[in-house]
Amino acid sequence: MDQKPIESDDHQKVDRRVQRTRLALRDALFELIDEKGYDAVSVDEITRRANLGRATFYLHFKDKDDLLLNEFNAVTADRVKVLSEIPLSFLKTATENEQDLAGTAAATPLELVFQHAAENADLYRILLRGQSSQRLSQRVREMVKKAVDDIIQHKQKNDPTPFELEIPTGLLAAYFSGALLSTIDWWLDQDEKIPPEELARKYQHLFFPGVRKVFGFK
Repeated sequence: MDQKPIESDDHQKVDRRVQRTRLALRDALFELIDEKGYDAVSVDEITRRANLGRATFYLHFKDKDDLLLNEFNAVTADRVKVLSEIPLSFLKTATENEQDLAGTAAATPLELVFQHAAENADLYRILLRGQSSQRLSQRVREMVKKAVDDIIQHKQKNDPTPFELEIPTGLLAAYFSGALLSTIDWWLDQDEKIPPEELARKYQHLFFPGVRKVFGFK
């Protein structure tokens, strides 16, 4: 009988040490953001606050933008996994008249995206509105576009429902990322008064009908 390899205690200790280091750097960054704003924070200040060396910082992150975006990247990866496992059959059969699209399996990861924005509104303000927002939002857009592309590639290889996109994958990914971030930016203007679940429903009503068509589900 084949046995799975058992991780050594040393390996687990290294993993825990990496997690603690990354958490310390992240906490230091957010403390400094609260005190002086993101654009005024330097890597030296982050490492001093975390009681770590610059060399340790650069073992984990390229720069402070990379550190800031690390959590967003983790959330994106989690949502990609969930969306990749939802069969396209729900999209083929669902129409605006037949059911509220918010009741489908796809609602959950989309609602979680907006819930993450609600729980981290200050982070999204930095990403979308700070002095460095153009640089940061471009990186966020690239991350979201890659996530959409990964989902579509997974579907093409594994989904039992055949489909052929009527537009280039890159265009769909660019449209989705732009619409998503613009929706969050608009929501921030409303002082976050709209609950994440309602915001997800509004986004789906705008986005899903067009998605059905480009997937060939008329």
